[in-house]
Order: sequence, then structure tokens, then C-alpha cells
Amino acid sequence: MKPFKKRINWHSISTQMLTLLSVIIVFAVSITGVTSYSIAKQQLIEAGKQEMYHVTKSTFSVLEAVNDQVETGALTLEDAKQKARELLSGPVLEDGTHDFKKSNFLYKGEGYILGYDAAFSSQVHPSNPVGDIPEDTTNRERMVNGAKEQTIEERYVYFEDKNEETGEIRSKISYMEHYEPWDWYIGLTVYEDEFYSGLDVVKGIITIVAIFIIFISFIIFYLVIRKKLVLLKEVTEASKDIAKGIIQNTNLRETKDEIGQLAKSYNIMTKQLGKFISQVKNTGDHLLDSASSLSAVSEQTLASSDEVGNAITEIATGTQEQANDLENINNSVDGLTKSIDSMNEQSEVIKKVTAESQQLSLEGTEIVASLRKSNQDTLVASEQISAGIKNLNEKSQEIHRIMETIESIAAETNLLALNASIEAARAGEHGKGFAVVADEIRKLAEQSKNATHQVQEVVTMISSETEKTVETVEETVATTNRLNKDVIHTEDKFKQLSSSISETVSALDVLNGDIKEITDKTMSISDDIQSASGVSEETAASVEEISSSIDEQNQAITNVAKSAEQLNDLNKQLNEMLDNYKL
Repeated sequence: MKPFKKRINWHSISTQMLTLLSVIIVFAVSITGVTSYSIAKQQLIEAGKQEMYHVTKSTFSVLEAVNDQVETGALTLEDAKQKARELLSGPVLEDGTHDFKKSNFLYKGEGYILGYDAAFSSQVHPSNPVGDIPEDTTNRERMVNGAKEQTIEERYVYFEDKNEETGEIRSKISYMEHYEPWDWYIGLTVYEDEFYSGLDVVKGIITIVAIFIIFISFIIFYLVIRKKLVLLKEVTEASKDIAKGIIQNTNLRETKDEIGQLAKSYNIMTKQLGKFISQVKNTGDHLLDSASSLSAVSEQTLASSDEVGNAITEIATGTQEQANDLENINNSVDGLTKSIDSMNEQSEVIKKVTAESQQLSLEGTEIVASLRKSNQDTLVASEQISAGIKNLNEKSQEIHRIMETIESIAAETNLLALNASIEAARAGEHGKGFAVVADEIRKLAEQSKNATHQVQEVVTMISSETEKTVETVEETVATTNRLNKDVIHTEDKFKQLSSSISETVSALDVLNGDIKEITDKTMSISDDIQSASGVSEETAASVEEISSSIDEQNQAITNVAKSAEQLNDLNKQLNEMLDNYKL
């Protein structure tokens, strides 16, 4: 069985946090240890330098004591110098060197006293003979020159020197001062690492303590953050479930820190997300129903719009036919106007003849000659009337349309006369004048009845032709379907004119007035026909605009139907996407 080896997941936030913590702790402890070591090292160096200073100062006491013996004559200068060498460097050995470790002026067993004169020759040294000058006096020159400085710090000299026992190159520090009585430069030289030789033990202790702190910190941090990491892992697993489409309510542990608040927000989010998915599904179902209804309504609206378009087309066709009929009526009215003008001329002739007949009737036999002449004139006038009637007969095809209008106007005149009589009766005393005029008109009609017999025949023929005109107008009404109540009322008036024309034929003056009124009405009818034609043209233009609008509406409805279909497709895609989520 193979041993189980758990691979470290470097992508895990717990691994990354522990690794980062380890790096931070190692860095912090290292910085602390290095800083502490450096500070301790510097302090030991400063302490060592102070000790060198004090040892050097103590040698001056020895030199002063020996020099006092020289001054008292107890010792010679050379004996005094030799005695000073033994006191400072230790007793002399058989080989001529000094056992400096037995000297009282040592620094940690390695630092010893040395001295040079102004020529850099050795005066005090454990191993170098007195007066010895090496080939390279660089270090001695630096130490002697340093002793000449004014400040204590400047008297310290740093240089590299070879250890005679091990042959190792090591850094040294020297401190010298000038002893003027003997012109010696006395001081102490020490290997720099002797100042902090004890720090190696401290370094080891710091290293062990640092490792222990790192280990303890790692364990404490892991124990403290372990629950948070477990909670964060649970949030991660829940996120993976959502990514897979599995949405279910989570019950993650909630605390007051950021991760706990994240878990709390995640619990709320999963609940709201589940509700949202459910609502979106329900909305999608309603949207599908609405889109289907919209598509059906669009199809119905499109069908209705097509029907409206067809109706508008029929209206346009009817409007065009109406315009054509109005044009025909306008032409007929023009012909009717010409016939009325001709009839007016004949009526004037008849009126003149009637007046002459009345005059002849009154004069009687007394004016026979004049009567014969008048008869002759009447014959001529009759011939003229006959010619006029023939001319009227020739134009009967045109007059029959005009007679319809004349009948209507005559009926309106009769109605006006009737209304005048009624109004006169209502007016009482103020209407008596109208009654007298009506009586005079009736008397004049009786007097003119016999003279207008031939005119009655012409009027009868005109009435016959007028009936045809009425039929034409009725056909026009059937074609245009726009004949109004006024036209129907006018038709009734035409019929009334046909029945009452025999009673008013003798009243030539009334007839002349009627003819004039007919002429005015004809002009008004012509203007109305022109206006109706303009309205028909405007109606046709409006129908075209409506037809264009219906086409645009159909296009818009088609676009709505397409949009409804696209909405159905999008809703299906939405449902497919939502099916990937399991609640």
C-alpha cells in the first residue's frame, strides 16, 4: 500500500495566508535579531574602545612612575625604558620576547601594549625587538599620526593585520597617545572581533528564540484563523454550487468580523437569488403568454387593417365616380342656363304681346285698324314665338335639365307666395299690403291666361323634358350616394312645380321673376357643384393619405408581430438558461 501524500494547495487562501505569515514573522524576527545584534555589536565596540582608552591611560601612570625614578637618579633612562617594557609587555623570555599574557595591561588576553618613537621604530612590543623598523611602516605611521590628533575619537586607527599564529588577516583597532618625556607613542592594539566575541553565543540564542517565536506564532495564528478559514471554505463551496446552477439556501455561521459578515451576506444572497430565479421563471411564463397574445392581436389588427384598406379603396373609387358625376351635372347646369336665357327672351315677347292684347281689348272696335295692325303684329310675334318654340324644341334635350331646376324654383316661388300669404295673415294690419299684391297678381294671371296658351304648351313640353332631367338627377343620386335632404326636398319642389305650373302660366310677370330667380339659383348651384368638386378632390387626397397611413400601420403591425416572435424566442432562451439552475 502506497503511503498517502497530501499535496500542498498553493492556491488555497489558508496556505497563502500561513505562508505570508511565516514570511512576515521570519522577516520581522530577522530584522529584530539583526538590528539587536548590530546594536549590541556597536555597543560592545564602543565599550572596548573605552577600555582601550583606559588601559592606555593607565600605562601613562607606569611611565610617569618610572620616569620619576630617572629624574631622582635611581635609574638611568635606558634602565627605566627597559623596566617600563617589562611592566607593559610582561617578563622577558629566553628568546628575548615578552610574555605579554602575564602583563597587567591586556585586553581579553589578546590585546597588548605597543609603542613607537617618531622614527616608527619599535620601542614596546611583545615580540618585535627594540628599534625594529619594518619595510612597510604604513600601519605604524597611521597609528603615530593618530596619536597626534586632538580628539580622542580621531586617535583610534583601523587597519588590517595578519595573525602571526594562524596567518589569518583580521581587522584591528589601535589607540595611542604621545608620551612627551620619552617621545614615545604608547597605546593598545586589539583585534576588532575581540570586542564582540561573546555575541556568537547571543546570535545563537537569538536564532533559537526566533525559530521558537515563529513556530509558536504559526501555531497560534493557525488556531485563531482555522475557524475563519473553514467558514471561508464553506463560502467557496457554496459559490461553486451556484456556479454549477445549484441554488439552495445556505446556513453559514455568522460572526461580527468581515468573513462572518460575508457569510451573513451570502446567506441573504442565496435566499434572494432563489426568490429572484423563481420570480424570473414566473415572469418568463407570463411574458410568453403576453407575447403570444400580442402576436394574435397583431394578426387580428393586421386583418382588420386590410379590411379598412379595402374599404378606403372602395371609398376612393366612389369618390372618383362622384367627381365624374358632379362634372356631368355641371355640364348639364351650363346647358340649362343657356335654355333659361332663351326662355327669358320668349317670355318678354309674350309679355309684350299680352300687353298689346290687353290694350286692344280695352279700345274695342274704336281702334279696329289699330287692332288689325296689332293682329298683324301679333301674327308676326306669333311667328316669332313659333320660331322661338321651334328653337326651344330643338334645344329640348338641353332644356329638360333646366326645367327641373325651373320647377324647383317655381315651387319655391309658390311656397314663398304661400309663406307670404301666411305671414301676411299673421301680420294682421301690417300684412294687408302683401294681401293686396297677391290679389293683383292673381288678377293679372287671369288676364294673361288666354294669351299664354301657346306658352303653356311649350312649358308642358319643358315639363316633360324636365321629368327626364329629374330621372338623370335621381340616377346621379344613386351613383354618388351623397344626395342630401336638400336635393330630395328640391325634387319634391320640382314635382310641385310640375303640378302647379298650369295655374301660374298666365302670370307672365311672375314667370319672368321666377325665371330670373331660376337664373340666380342656377349660378348658385354651379358654384355649389364647383365646391363639391373641390371637396371631392380633397376627399380623394385625404383618402390617399389615409391609405398611405394604413400601409404604414400595416408595416408597424407587421414589425410588432415580428417583435412578438422575437420576444417568444428570447423568452425560450431565458427559460433554457433558467433551467440550468436547480432550486
